[in-house]
Amino acid sequence: MPVQVVYITAILLFVAIFPLPLEFYSFLRVVAGGTFAWGAYRNFGKKLFLLPVVYSIFAIVFNPIMEINLAREFWIPIDLVALVILLATKNHIAE
Repeated sequence: MPVQVVYITAILLFVAIFPLPLEFYSFLRVVAGGTFAWGAYRNFGKKLFLLPVVYSIFAIVFNPIMEINLAREFWIPIDLVALVILLATKNHIAE
């Protein structure tokens, strides 16, 4: 996955802290879920243990098929933590 996709996902996660239409959050689930799923896939074969588990948890949280419905007050910190983890570990996802 190109590093630009990681940056676009990070921007979308940052924008998600603002009140936006529901369609944006559905789109965010697809993009973030796919990015974290790809990160988990790329890192399961490596000797890192915690990173693929964290990516898998975020892939489940942002899963667009079986949505986890939480209040907006819970999603803002989740989005920010996902943003920080994504930017801090972007070299492990990007090719």
